[in-house]
Amino acid sequence: MPMLEMRKHIRKSLAIKLCLDILFVVMLIFTLSLGFLYWQSRGIIRQEAIDEASHVLDNTALRVKGQMLELETATRNILWLVNLNHQQDSLLWYSHRIVANHPHVNGCSITMEPDYYPGEDYGFSAYSVRIDNKKESQKDSVATVREADYDYYNKVWYKTPRQKNAACWVDPFDDYNAGTLSSPEMIASYCVPLYDGKGKFIGVISTDLSLRKLTETITAEHPYENSYFMMLGADGHYFVHPDTTKVLKQSIFTGTDPRENPDVVTLGYEMTNGRTGHMDVNLDGRQLIVLYRPLEGTQWSVALVCPSNEMLRGYNRLNYILLPLLLIGLLLLALGCQRIVRHVVQPLGLLAAELRQIGDGNYEKTLPHSERTDLIGQLQNSFCQMRRSISQHIRDAEQTKQETEQRTKELEQATLLAREASEQKTQFMQDMSHQIRTPLNIVHGFSQILRDNEEITDDEKQQIVETMYVQTNALDYMVSKLLTASLIESHQSISTDDIVSCNELAREAFDNASSLITPAVEMHLDSHVADTVTVKTNRHHLLIVLTELLFNALHFTREGSVTLRIDAVDDTVRFTVEDTGSGIPSDKTDFVFEKFTKLDMFTDGLGLGLFLCRRVVELMGGSLTLDTQYTGGSRFILIS
Repeated sequence: MPMLEMRKHIRKSLAIKLCLDILFVVMLIFTLSLGFLYWQSRGIIRQEAIDEASHVLDNTALRVKGQMLELETATRNILWLVNLNHQQDSLLWYSHRIVANHPHVNGCSITMEPDYYPGEDYGFSAYSVRIDNKKESQKDSVATVREADYDYYNKVWYKTPRQKNAACWVDPFDDYNAGTLSSPEMIASYCVPLYDGKGKFIGVISTDLSLRKLTETITAEHPYENSYFMMLGADGHYFVHPDTTKVLKQSIFTGTDPRENPDVVTLGYEMTNGRTGHMDVNLDGRQLIVLYRPLEGTQWSVALVCPSNEMLRGYNRLNYILLPLLLIGLLLLALGCQRIVRHVVQPLGLLAAELRQIGDGNYEKTLPHSERTDLIGQLQNSFCQMRRSISQHIRDAEQTKQETEQRTKELEQATLLAREASEQKTQFMQDMSHQIRTPLNIVHGFSQILRDNEEITDDEKQQIVETMYVQTNALDYMVSKLLTASLIESHQSISTDDIVSCNELAREAFDNASSLITPAVEMHLDSHVADTVTVKTNRHHLLIVLTELLFNALHFTREGSVTLRIDAVDDTVRFTVEDTGSGIPSDKTDFVFEKFTKLDMFTDGLGLGLFLCRRVVELMGGSLTLDTQYTGGSRFILIS
């Protein structure tokens, strides 16, 4: 039952219905906008995190490439000496020199073909290796030996460059042999084939890089707490991995089911094919983001593995910000819409209650006048005028009906012909009656107060007298307009023999307008001509025109000001009457100068003022126009 009553209340309440409609649209737009910003922000945060990790990966690749380039450069720098002198003692010295002069070089061997030296059953290899001594004074010393009976021809570092016939990097391998001078560490070698002057292969120079030092270089930087680096060979074997048991023994494909871990398999193929990029990978139940790139000059690929929750911490934090922000924003929107709509619609409720009285047939009770100048205030005041007009029309209609019934038999034949003329006369008489009765009622009412009330003060008497004076002037002015309208129709021109001071005439028009209506706004005379400037015209009629324009401006202006501006334009004088009133609607601008034309039927006046003004000005040889470009009220321009 309470739910049913609430639904009925919502149907009856305009404020609630408007609030719900507006709130629905605003909330929809707000939610969509916030969702779009959220989607954009997530993408930006994710891309920034990936860019930052990519920068770390690129720096790591540059450091690794720097070490490898040092070995390549050292090898190429000694190569010309080796090609120049193949003496065994020289080769031993060249091998020692490479290791001694370059701290990143773990070992170097210069190996010649078995039949290169005549008279020897085995080939020759000059091998130097860096020895990490325990004594502080003998750290990183270099040992060099001659190996003549070592089967190095089947080693990968010898066969690979011989088969490829080009310098290359050989995948890391374990070359340690107990009882020899070989390095106990796993090494990666840069191998360059040697040729004699005829282009015949004669041997290999191999420079070794310690995989331990390479691993230290790669893992030197950790952008996130649980991130790590790994490096794969051409077949996917691990060369660098935090789990050292996998190094050189397992590949990324080892124990991986393509159906259960397709992303890991895809990552392996991406890296072994030398591609650059990043992937989301699920490995051992952990969500990881892997960024990978190849090492230039090799078939190896290095990757940075980052936990998604650490790398995208800011990306995930955005989720916790969005929901409170959305709830708070929607709550503020709801409160704001409710307050605004209630404030706007509240006067309509009062007006609806008053209109119900009209619906009940109560036409005599006067609605209160609104002081508001907005659309609602104008609506209320328009209904006030409508009620008075309806009452007057009803009384006039009843009187006309009685008179018509008495003469029905006599006017039966003339009724059809006279109906239109009767309606026009009735309309005009109603307006005339209303316009004349208003000032008469005011004068009559104040005269009764002066006669019957002896306790009023002198100030009150003065105010009453001034009001009566204004109303009698308005009545006299109205009758004068009627007489002028009847006389002016037969004139073809008006004499313009008077020499009139423009400023003096304007000031007199100000006084006349002030005596017809009590100004509710400020009046300004903005003259741009001297008092000595005159115009040849008809003083009486030009004064009437200016007075009428000022009177209309004062009548329709509730706020702001009324200004009469005087300018000299070429050989003419321009009078501009400008106000800040309600203005003239665009659909009425073409008819305001016609006889008996008013903005609406409830507007005060006979509809003759502007018609007479233009007619008089044209008969004097001037022009009167409405400036339709002016939007601050009304502006009439008179050129004499």
